[in-house]
Amino acid sequence: MEVIEMSEIFENKLLELTRRGDTEKANYLKSLDNTVLPSFVKRIQENDKTVLREMVVPKWVSWELLYDWALSKKKSSGRRCILCNELSEVGIDFNNKFICEHCFLKLKNMS
Repeated sequence: MEVIEMSEIFENKLLELTRRGDTEKANYLKSLDNTVLPSFVKRIQENDKTVLREMVVPKWVSWELLYDWALSKKKSSGRRCILCNELSEVGIDFNNKFICEHCFLKLKNMS
């Protein structure tokens, strides 16, 4: 049995659909960037399967496919901000917690 890594599931499915000539499904996968809300992408990246109840996706789209797609959109460098949960390379440490530059400037301008 062939073991497929998570980073390959989305690409393999897209390639398979294109080879079979199923352009409607292939176009749906290509348009996920434009149709899935950023908040849903973040929840999918956190492996929150309850997001499927709120999303409208065809039955042929599996959780593994969505999860793989969302992880490919994730930034891979930097540290996670405790306020916005985004990865950033620029920020400060406050009480051993990382705050990104954007959130820090927002807080600074509030006072």
